[in-house]
Amino acid sequence: MHILSINVSKKRLVQYGTRQIETGIFKQPVSSAVQVFNDHIEGDEQADLKNHGGLGKAVYAYSYQHYSYWRTELSLNELPFGSFGENLTLSELDEAQIQIGDIFKVGDVILQVSQPRVPCFKLGLKFDNAEMPRLFSKSLRTGVYFSVKQSGTIAPDDTFQLIDKAANSVSVQSIFSAYFHMEKSAAKPIIEKAVAVEGLSEEWRAQLQKFLLRW
Repeated sequence: MHILSINVSKKRLVQYGTRQIETGIFKQPVSSAVQVFNDHIEGDEQADLKNHGGLGKAVYAYSYQHYSYWRTELSLNELPFGSFGENLTLSELDEAQIQIGDIFKVGDVILQVSQPRVPCFKLGLKFDNAEMPRLFSKSLRTGVYFSVKQSGTIAPDDTFQLIDKAANSVSVQSIFSAYFHMEKSAAKPIIEKAVAVEGLSEEWRAQLQKFLLRW
């Protein structure tokens, strides 16, 4: 897989009902190489640092293969790169195959899969469709958050190279499905396995540990 587009945005105020909110979801492609830091990509800002960005969610990637599904699902003729608020639009990205903790090299940057993306109301705002977060969750086409193990530079068309497959891990899709869509009895062994994976973001580890404590 390789980068089709690098997308960034500055925070901006938008109208949401009767109030204004700040968001960085309106990403736009850039044509040149960018620096990847340990908590964000050059030129990009997040308004809600609790749910986006930071060390565990420094880079968000989404598969262009999902775009055709959404064009049909939402009856849209076009979807520009960055439509889902992703930093990287990749030629392919299979959440059912990529595992928490997998390590990739792209340019001279090393990234580690840290968690799936959990949609919030701002995705509905982006598409002017309040149902979008529910549809996104149901589709299991979540995209992938990465932490940065080595900062550096990436450019459009750079190749993602898997350099270390995580052992005894779970896929991005299975952990998302277990937490949000499965019966607890089926979800428990997946979640127990996931919390032991070194590459899992601390935010998700805490959430999953709380889930297990409810048993």
